[in-house]
Amino acid sequence: MIRPTADDVAAAQDALAGHVRWTPVLGSEQLDETAGCPVVFKAESLQVTGSFKVRGAFNRIRTLPEEVRRAGLITVSAGNAALGAAYAARVLGGRLTVVMPEHAVPEKLSAVRALGATVICEGIHTGQDAFGAAAALVARDGLTMVHPFDDPMVVAGAATATAELLRDAPDIRRVVVPCSGGGLLSGAILAVAASGRTVDVVGVQPDAADAIVQSLATGMAVRLDHADTVADGLTAPGPGELNFAMIRDAGVRIVTVSDPQILDAMTAVVRSLRVVIEPSAAAGLAALASVAALRQDVVPTGVVLSGSNVNWQLLADRVVGP
Repeated sequence: MIRPTADDVAAAQDALAGHVRWTPVLGSEQLDETAGCPVVFKAESLQVTGSFKVRGAFNRIRTLPEEVRRAGLITVSAGNAALGAAYAARVLGGRLTVVMPEHAVPEKLSAVRALGATVICEGIHTGQDAFGAAAALVARDGLTMVHPFDDPMVVAGAATATAELLRDAPDIRRVVVPCSGGGLLSGAILAVAASGRTVDVVGVQPDAADAIVQSLATGMAVRLDHADTVADGLTAPGPGELNFAMIRDAGVRIVTVSDPQILDAMTAVVRSLRVVIEPSAAAGLAALASVAALRQDVVPTGVVLSGSNVNWQLLADRVVGP
């Protein structure tokens, strides 16, 4: 697969202007203490559709001919990629079908339908199920797949989030991002390389959904049969081929965190920054707070808060309490 370039990122930035937000960079002294280093947060939780995923989906769909968009698109998602693709299809003109798991966050399911997408979730229990169902529909109905992460234009779109962070926070020397399929992480790698700066890139996965960690250990893309974690946005069955190649070749560090650590970090962010985030978005702070190897490097750090599409009851239970 052709790898995206710095020129692709620049083109994506131009194309996304006016359609997605240049989200703010936030910080607090309290979270500096939690992280053990000076830290700022790229609030993609405030993005249109509530997630960075709209960047990649919009950038991919804009490159498709109008007749392809209208003939029908399909994507696979636990929620955020579906929201991004549904928004892009509505703005650019396109008919979208989304395959989502039955247990997807209800707020994500209803939001995807509200944007006009057709949702298929009956009998879909795992990421493997979802990709299999999507492939069958592509073959049967001639739909065009908009991959949620394994696509050069999706990666270039995702890279714009880190490119903005690097511009708004010129002193950071480390970027920490949640990862699953690897779109945001490979985008961060691309953005850092394009910037010409020396910035360490770190990916974070839940303990129970560590396909990238396993892939790097074995030297090939690993697929998980099941991923049981509160961070529903980090449950892709494995990294994309393009994403894995970029991550492997960059030699970036990937760490893992537990669900309790993720939930503690989510609570800390919401209370300190007064912004809503979902569990997946808290993985970066969870890693800074708990992974000894990261705490040893006291360097200015940027963390991407990847999304805000949280189950409201979970948020209330964690932040407000009974």
